[in-house]
Amino acid sequence: TTQDVMNAAAGNANGTNYTPVQSTDATKRQVTSWDAVGSTCITPKAPGATYLRPNGSTNGRRALSRAIDGGLWGNGTDCGGNKTTTGLVQFARSSSGPSGTGTALTYIPFGRDALSFAYYANGVTPVTTLTSAQLTSLFSTGPQNIGGVDIVPCSIQLGSGTYSFWNTALGVSAAQMAAATTSCTPAGQELQENDANALKTRGSQAAFAGKQVIVGFSAANFVSQTNGVAGSQLPTPAGSVDLGQIDALGKPYSGPVAGPITPNSSFYASGTYGRLVYNVLPTSVVSGFGNSDLKTLFIGSASGLCTATSTIEAFGFMSLGANCGTTTLQGPLVS
Repeated sequence: TTQDVMNAAAGNANGTNYTPVQSTDATKRQVTSWDAVGSTCITPKAPGATYLRPNGSTNGRRALSRAIDGGLWGNGTDCGGNKTTTGLVQFARSSSGPSGTGTALTYIPFGRDALSFAYYANGVTPVTTLTSAQLTSLFSTGPQNIGGVDIVPCSIQLGSGTYSFWNTALGVSAAQMAAATTSCTPAGQELQENDANALKTRGSQAAFAGKQVIVGFSAANFVSQTNGVAGSQLPTPAGSVDLGQIDALGKPYSGPVAGPITPNSSFYASGTYGRLVYNVLPTSVVSGFGNSDLKTLFIGSASGLCTATSTIEAFGFMSLGANCGTTTLQGPLVS
């Protein structure tokens, strides 16, 4: 969800150059951030280890956690097997907060996003507004007919922070989600988050003729893709996949579906569907001596990232003002 805005912070996103975000100390350290998908293996710091590319907030935080505790990261087979990431990972992106109690990781917010459902209708007029109760029912019990349309819920890949946040927002357990979405996304075939082409491809299958498929989707990501600042994973024509309205919140964005569009601040302000996005650092770095480069990159409203408000907002996130860069949210290492 935040890879494109952090790519811009590193200096280039979707072929466009941006002023790189720098630490405000004497080192002028800059961000290097890796995409969630691409080659199976990455080498963040040559000649350091080559290891499995983390895909999703949970896996990024796992790789950071193994850099802290010295454990091994990987899947046991790719990239020469499991590797230590110590010294190779300094921060992780996350679109969700901690999932447990602990203090080893500090979650540092830099923008606000919102989640809604994306939909693709295969030969039917789509249902564009759903209530929270209807969404909870769909993602906990499975497909059902609403407004005369058979609606089929789909799941996104399980390592995604968006997956975790969507489940929490709807009050749905992982087991319920897996059972409810199995007809669209059997185990191992979950959709990459924020990939509308993948949703359309799945919904275009013969099994879903005359039906509508839906999945949780980042509003900021939809805005940035529509506006062309992030690489587009939206099908043509515009509106083939769109974001729906939840309850009385309205649409998550304003403007024509073909763009340009802007975030709907009321939707983003929702206590249920609005969310902060974070960069995650070891708490030992945040609270310890030294590390002025990392601290002045991420921590505080005057940090390099927090002052890059035009870049943050260009990618569909709402800036946080004085609340950017706070260090009060902590969580445990991710196993």
